[in-house]
Amino acid sequence: MADQTFDKEIASTDCAKAPLNSRWIFKLLVITLVVFVVGAWGLWDASSVYPKRGIRYADWAKWQYLEQAKKANAEDFGIFIRESSVTNPAEELERLSDTDTKARNIHDSANSSSSRNLRATMMITRYNWLDALKVVGQLDAEHTAIGSPQSELDAQKTKWQSADSVPKPLHTLDLIVQWMIMAVCWAIALYMFLHMLKVRSKKYAWEAASMKLTLPGGASITPADLEEVDKRKWDKFIVFLKIKSSHTKLGGKEIAVDTYQHNLIEDWILAMEEKAFGSQEDGDDAETSSD
Repeated sequence: MADQTFDKEIASTDCAKAPLNSRWIFKLLVITLVVFVVGAWGLWDASSVYPKRGIRYADWAKWQYLEQAKKANAEDFGIFIRESSVTNPAEELERLSDTDTKARNIHDSANSSSSRNLRATMMITRYNWLDALKVVGQLDAEHTAIGSPQSELDAQKTKWQSADSVPKPLHTLDLIVQWMIMAVCWAIALYMFLHMLKVRSKKYAWEAASMKLTLPGGASITPADLEEVDKRKWDKFIVFLKIKSSHTKLGGKEIAVDTYQHNLIEDWILAMEEKAFGSQEDGDDAETSSD
């Protein structure tokens, strides 16, 4: 039996299509917009903010490399001028990434008595520079050619000695995460937008005289077709209509109806329920009389 009241004027008026609930539309539009903006923020970070940070770090790493290359000149005269440029950066980064090569450079760099202590330190900073360029997509000869190592070192020293702070290194994962934020957020925004279109396309119609409710898909029910109106999720605006087995199309089925997405439907269903099972007030009066 019904335990909610309904608007009798709404129940007595025919309607060819129930309108969407403006509050539901507004709520979904706001959520969709927020998710879209977060995705756009991810795109901005991935395509502009983070790459700029990575380029700045690579520039700082270049300064560190040139400083160590200049010091390595004491171990191998002419190495500063001769080897500061990297003609094949991809190949060089692969060489420096080799496990044994990295371990040897780290060991010799930490060993002040090593005959290649300064050169090992130079190679470590070279690796850091090339790796930073790779992250921002600039690992090519154009960005690793150094025409005048001393002039470049002087310019970098002037620039970075007056800098407020050391730039934070950028990792490939940083960019991947931002691209993922964009992709996931925009996928959710698209889903919600398509969901709104889908809900908008659903047609609920009402014939007041016969209390016939036409459902999306074209099937219609009347109070006589209702076996039960299940309100187990009424607090979430969901009602389940169990249809009698005698119904031609929907016999034995349970139809879930979201009464929040469309206006008027709640009043129609409550009116059908009262017609089919009587009102709560009628039940209470009968119990009182029997007492």
